[in-house]
Amino acid sequence: MKKILVLISFLALAAFAQSNTIEPERALQRPVYNFNTFAMGISFWSNYEKSGVNDKKDHETGFLFRFGRIWEMTNHGAITALSHINASLGDTWEVHGNMLLGGRYSILESDICPFVGGGAGVGLQFDSHFDDWDFGEKYAVGMSFGFEVGATIFHNSSLQLEVGFGYDIVASGLDFKKSFDSFNLFFGLNY
Repeated sequence: MKKILVLISFLALAAFAQSNTIEPERALQRPVYNFNTFAMGISFWSNYEKSGVNDKKDHETGFLFRFGRIWEMTNHGAITALSHINASLGDTWEVHGNMLLGGRYSILESDICPFVGGGAGVGLQFDSHFDDWDFGEKYAVGMSFGFEVGATIFHNSSLQLEVGFGYDIVASGLDFKKSFDSFNLFFGLNY
């Protein structure tokens, strides 16, 4: 009889112990994706009017092409490698561009998800209206920084649309006193 009571006690304790172990609930999470991204839009950027005589900034409106990669690390955070090329063609043509390595933070997990991002890298500026090949006027290559804010549409999908505003600045070498900046409006596709 003792053996039966011990066995029943042991089984009761085992059942009680098993019912008190709570497994953490598994939340349904969407998978994280890696994207190629391509966007087009318009840009408004600055250059200089004349060499030496007039260092006043001039502003140019042109086309924007943005392409690169977005590696989502979590539902909210991503690493980005983005290139921007702004071009204005005509009698004189001008090109402004950069390659930025950075990150992005997606604020929500909904289908329409706002984001903020930024990056650092290298950029270039070329203005064909200068006759002399002066560094910092006709052309410049240097450090570049960029920031963007926008929204991802269909954020929980493997195919996304994007709309946003961006700002980037390209230094003449390491000198941001002689810099070229750009404001961008873009519409893109992440695939």
